[in-house]
Amino acid sequence: MTITDIINNNIATLRSSSAIFDDLSDDQYNQVIAPYFSASIGKHFRHILDHYFCFLTGLKKGHIHYDQRQRDTAVETQRAYTLNKLNKLITDLKALTTQSDNTIKVSLSSSPEKPCAAPASSSLARELIFLQGHTTHHYAIISAQLKFMELPVDENFGVAASTQLYNKQQRTCAP
Repeated sequence: MTITDIINNNIATLRSSSAIFDDLSDDQYNQVIAPYFSASIGKHFRHILDHYFCFLTGLKKGHIHYDQRQRDTAVETQRAYTLNKLNKLITDLKALTTQSDNTIKVSLSSSPEKPCAAPASSSLARELIFLQGHTTHHYAIISAQLKFMELPVDENFGVAASTQLYNKQQRTCAP
């Protein structure tokens, strides 16, 4: 799998969310469905986009530090703003197709007791794969929230690529 393939898979995952923006009102985008969920759909999108933009910023510096995300709170509450940020992100990701898969430093705290010490070695491909999986994980939570709201949601929204492949194989192998 090439960097371009991985980037295109990230873009496809990000684009899979665009349909839900049409079905959501601003109130639903900001709603916290307590006690089942502690964050709104908007907060999940903020968290996803913060990771991607932190990745892009860190990539330019040669050190991605996921603890230093910007936490763009406008994404949490403004659907139109979020869609614009999503489109900018897709444009920025497309520009990475010429990048080589060099080693990069990555930092992320793994303990709430102390900050991250030494950075780990990673690669462009590995970080993009992480971001896609991270996004899918949050999409799964968003999917559950949409179902609580009785809104339509694609059956594969928030389902990992490997699970989709497995399900497809099971359907084609079924008697």
